[in-house]
Amino acid sequence: MENTSVVIIDNHPVVRHGISTMLEQRSDMDVVGESEAGASALPVIGYCKPDVAIVDSSMTAFSGVDIIQNIKKLSKETAIIIYSMHQKHEPIYRAFKAGVKGYVLKIDPTNDLIEAINEVKHGRIFISPKIPSTVRKQLLAGNDGDTEGGLSSLSNREYEIAKLLSQCMRPDEIGEALCISPRTVRVHRSNMMHKLNCERANELLVLLRDYFYH
Repeated sequence: MENTSVVIIDNHPVVRHGISTMLEQRSDMDVVGESEAGASALPVIGYCKPDVAIVDSSMTAFSGVDIIQNIKKLSKETAIIIYSMHQKHEPIYRAFKAGVKGYVLKIDPTNDLIEAINEVKHGRIFISPKIPSTVRKQLLAGNDGDTEGGLSSLSNREYEIAKLLSQCMRPDEIGEALCISPRTVRVHRSNMMHKLNCERANELLVLLRDYFYH
């Protein structure tokens, strides 16, 4: 049986090194590529067509959903695992809706990541045991759950911009990162304010920072 080939996409060199070192100690897995950003990882994905891609959900210059979609375009057979610090239902649901097969928390034991790789390679779903059982049931049922007070009303693009706004990035910086105009960012911000019942941009910022960082 051939070894499981893996690509690691994470902003943090220490995290990439840690995962790579752990996997290379195994006789059944090969790390065939690493990248600190989604865009630079895509050529590796396209060339190697790995069995599994481990993707950090916190990257900003190239949205997690975009990475998932582009990986699937380049290599339909590659199973994607999100490796994240976030336990909230909504970002997890969005990730699975976009096509990921596994969701592992960075606080999980390393054995959980190994198990996730083995599970998704064989077409099965893996969800971190630390994610609450109610959320796990909703995810497995394809339910977006009770997201009242969350950001469920936002489109994928609005959600992507919301995440960057929560980091206090300006419209011109967000526009540059997402290859859209600052005016388009402001339009999306205005739509978000309407959907989330915020009268001022500062009120939206407080809401987003509370959502993404608490």
